[in-house]
Amino acid sequence: MKTIQIWLFIGIILVLVSCQDTTEPDSTQVATFEGTVYALGELGQPLPLSDVLVTAKGFYKQTTTNTEGKYEISVEPEAGEETVSLELEFSKVGYRLTFKNVEGLKGERTKVPDVTMQSTNDDSSVVTPPGGESDDAAHIEIYGSHESHIYVRSSGLTEAAIVQFVVTDARGRRVDENHKVLVHFSILNGPNGGEYLFPDTMTTQAGFVHTVLNSGYVSGTVQLIASFEVNGKEYRTLPVRLAIWGGLPDQEHFSVALDRVNIAGHVHSGILDPVTAYVGDKFGNPVAPGTAVYFYSDYGILEGSAITDEMGRATVRYMSAQPLPPNPAEYSLAEITATTYGDTLKVEQLSSSTKLLLTGPTAAIQISPETFTYTDVNQPVSFDYTISDIWGYPLVKDTRIKITASDGNLYGDTDIKMLDTQASGPGRTEFNFAWAPGDSLEAPQVYISIRVTTPEDGNGYQSANVVGTKQ
Repeated sequence: MKTIQIWLFIGIILVLVSCQDTTEPDSTQVATFEGTVYALGELGQPLPLSDVLVTAKGFYKQTTTNTEGKYEISVEPEAGEETVSLELEFSKVGYRLTFKNVEGLKGERTKVPDVTMQSTNDDSSVVTPPGGESDDAAHIEIYGSHESHIYVRSSGLTEAAIVQFVVTDARGRRVDENHKVLVHFSILNGPNGGEYLFPDTMTTQAGFVHTVLNSGYVSGTVQLIASFEVNGKEYRTLPVRLAIWGGLPDQEHFSVALDRVNIAGHVHSGILDPVTAYVGDKFGNPVAPGTAVYFYSDYGILEGSAITDEMGRATVRYMSAQPLPPNPAEYSLAEITATTYGDTLKVEQLSSSTKLLLTGPTAAIQISPETFTYTDVNQPVSFDYTISDIWGYPLVKDTRIKITASDGNLYGDTDIKMLDTQASGPGRTEFNFAWAPGDSLEAPQVYISIRVTTPEDGNGYQSANVVGTKQ
């Protein structure tokens, strides 16, 4: 009988276990966020913080950090949405409440920037520094490492940096409780875009103090100092430098430009023309150095990508090569497009484009009239002439047009150095000049010469002559 009861009990347990819902969430339908939480140790070093309650506000999801300070939390986007924007709340008894705004994609894992929580302990928790009792404070210097840069406010990126200092006596010992000092923090120089320090004063704890640089809306370099007074004498640090970088790219501040807008691409292969994308954030600051920009073109060959410099410039090289526009008489432009992303998830794609004119060989010079007559009367003769490639497009930059005459005087468009242009018409492909014999010109004939010379990678040489005869 006892054996039957035992087997009956085991059977009930098995049934209950088999009825439990062991289904895990489908990872392709949730956005997962993972990160690490730290606290500052006595010496200012970051230490993993366990048992921190992590809450995804608005999604009713919570988890806690493990002994390594790590956590993972998954949330499901709203119906029809691929992205999740949420606010993570970090809380633990004895530490200040901390928040972090993050974005993630459904079906992907997102690394959350490290979180450092500040203790709420007061001065009573301070221990006596190593080396025993200290003397009066005599030195202050930066302690440990800190962020080399942050980003402008409202960029969605890191906007604050903790900077730590240590105060010591003349023998290099951290000041103790009996010799603590009030340290003042101030910005010596900055971009004046609303950046600020908080707190701006702090009393040493075991010799340590810290402040937080919070960015404003303007990028640039910030210099901050920490100082204190003892017995009427001021002690201060050397300036500490941090950079405030621009935020994410903005469509209204994204453009692309060519070094030359007209090259003889139908004449020479291998002509290199730099292409530069100019990338700014929504406040008009250059974006952070290292922002990736991608490029492509419908004709020729183009380097595929580059990263921005400190002014938000990313430059690649276009090279004239096949394929070329198939019907250049009607259309001989290569469209060059630059793209980047306006968010960290690479969802919001930005683009800007420009067009490069690919011109052909220099056409025969057209001039009217082709011949002329003159008398002893100083009566000028006017000429119209056209200089272009074989399809009517303007010649490339630094093309030289030079007109000379064997006798008489020339006026007008007689010595021209072409500018970089895609436009045809007066001053670009159409020109005019006048010749006058002067008083009592005796020469029976006058020869007017037009010479077109181009750069080494230009459209090519052409010339023409006009003959005048005396009546």
